[in-house]
Amino acid sequence: MPNRIQDLPEEYLSRQRALARAIGARVRLRRSELDLTQEHLRARLEFDHVFISRTQYSRIENGDALPNAAELIALRAILDVPFDWLLLGDMPHS
Repeated sequence: MPNRIQDLPEEYLSRQRALARAIGARVRLRRSELDLTQEHLRARLEFDHVFISRTQYSRIENGDALPNAAELIALRAILDVPFDWLLLGDMPHS
């Protein structure tokens, strides 16, 4: 097991970066569709007891960081989207 992030295989790191960019883009898209500012969305997260700094939230939307489990759960609820879409971009079939 690698001890540091630098010890992780490049393929793994590349997939993580791609996933972070994709999730960030979907969060930003849906937030815009709901006409929410980043600050308003952060306030909604705090209402759900998920505290996230402006910097960290910006890093998530910009694809520089992956949201943690609590952040994903709260974002899914606030943005009113399925987990499949938030994580993978898949829309449910009707």
